[in-house]
Amino acid sequence: MNFLDELKSRGIINNITNEDKVKDFFEKKDKALYIGFDPTAISLQMGNYAMICLLRRFKENGFKTYAVLGGATGMIGDPSGKTSERNLLDKNTLEQNCANIKKQLEKFSGAEIFNNFDIYKDMNVLDFLRDIGKSINVNHILEKEIVKKRLEYGLSFTEFSYSIIQGYDFYYLYKNKNVSLQLGGSDQWANITAGTDYIRKQVGDKNTACGMTINLLVKSDGTKFGKSEKGAIYLDKRLTSPYAMYQMLINSADADLKNLYNYFSFKSLDEINKILEDHQKEPFKKLGQKILAEEIITTIHGKNDYLDALKISECIFKNEIEKLTIEELQQAFVSVPSYECDKKEISIVDLLVESKIVDSKRIARELIDGKSIYVNNKLIDNKEELIKKNDGYNKSFSLVRKGKKNYFLINWK
Repeated sequence: MNFLDELKSRGIINNITNEDKVKDFFEKKDKALYIGFDPTAISLQMGNYAMICLLRRFKENGFKTYAVLGGATGMIGDPSGKTSERNLLDKNTLEQNCANIKKQLEKFSGAEIFNNFDIYKDMNVLDFLRDIGKSINVNHILEKEIVKKRLEYGLSFTEFSYSIIQGYDFYYLYKNKNVSLQLGGSDQWANITAGTDYIRKQVGDKNTACGMTINLLVKSDGTKFGKSEKGAIYLDKRLTSPYAMYQMLINSADADLKNLYNYFSFKSLDEINKILEDHQKEPFKKLGQKILAEEIITTIHGKNDYLDALKISECIFKNEIEKLTIEELQQAFVSVPSYECDKKEISIVDLLVESKIVDSKRIARELIDGKSIYVNNKLIDNKEELIKKNDGYNKSFSLVRKGKKNYFLINWK
C-alpha cells in the first residue's frame, strides 16, 4: 500500500483540488508541502496535533515539510466556521503566542518553520493592492460558501482579506520554497482554493499546485475531539496536565477509537486492527484507550509524565489518594474548585459552607447524614468533626469529596 492509499484507508482525506496533480505529487516526491497554524492561543490544542501528526507522516515518507506560522494571518483572524468576527489580538499577545507555538511545532512536527509575517512585513498597502489585489476576482471570493454564510451576519474587509492573504502565502511558497501541496482541515477548503486559483492566474494552467483537506476529527456524539467539559485540551502541560490529557483519552468512547488511532497513532493499520480486535473482546478493560493514551502522552510529554498520569489515575480509581505526592495531587486536581483556609482547624459544617461546597449548614448536615462527604478519602459521619491542617496531605492540602465525583481542594495557609 502506498502512502496516499494509506491516508485514504485511515479515512483522513476529505477533498482534493486536482486528483492528477496530487497523485503526481505523491509519486515524484520532488516538491514540498505545508500546513498553516495561526497563533490564536498561547498553545496548540489536540485538534492541531492531528495536523502535526500529518506533517510527521509526510516527513517520514520522504517529503519536505513546512509548518507555516501565521504571524500575519493571525493578526487578521480566519472567518471560517465563525458567525461573528474574532477579537483581534494585540501585538504583544500575538508575538508571545507565535514564540510558544513555534517551539511546539519545532518539537513535534519535524517540519521547517516559516512565519508568513516575513512575507508582508516590508509590503505597504499600495504594493498589496497593486501587485496582489489586481489579480483577485472579488466575484469568485463572494461565491465561496464561507463568505456567503458570513455575509448574512456581516463581514469586515479585514476578515474578507484573510483568504487573499492565505492564497498569496501559497503562491509565495510555491515560487520560493518549492511547495506544491497545501493541507488543511475541511473548513479550509475556500482558503486553499484561493491559493490554487491565484497560482493558476500567475503561472498558468500547467502549474503543479494542489490542495488537500482533512476531515475534521469529530466524536461519535457530534462534538469536536480535543474539547473537554472544562475547555480545550492543550499541548502545553502548564495549561492541560498530562493527567487531564490521560483522562480525556481513557474516557474516549469505543465508537471513536478507530478514528483516533487513524489520526494519532503511528502504528501500522494491521497493528491498529489487532488492538481494536483485542479491545472488543473485553471492552470494559479499555485496552484500546490505554494503548492510545500511552502513545500520545509519551510522544507529547515523555515517558515519565505518562507514568505519573497513569499512577495518579490508578490511585484515584482505587481510592488510594494518600499514595500521591503533593505535586501529583496538585496535577490531578488543578482544575477543581479550591479554597484557602487560614485556620489550623475548622468544623466540617463550617468548612463546607465557607468553601462554598454547599450553600447552607442545613445542606451540609444532610449530606453528612447521607454519608456523602469525604475528607482525605475518609467518610465523615460526625457533624461535629474537626478538620485539621495537621491531618492534611503534607499539612498543606485536604481533599473534600461530595458524593462520588465532586472534588474540592482545601489549601491550608
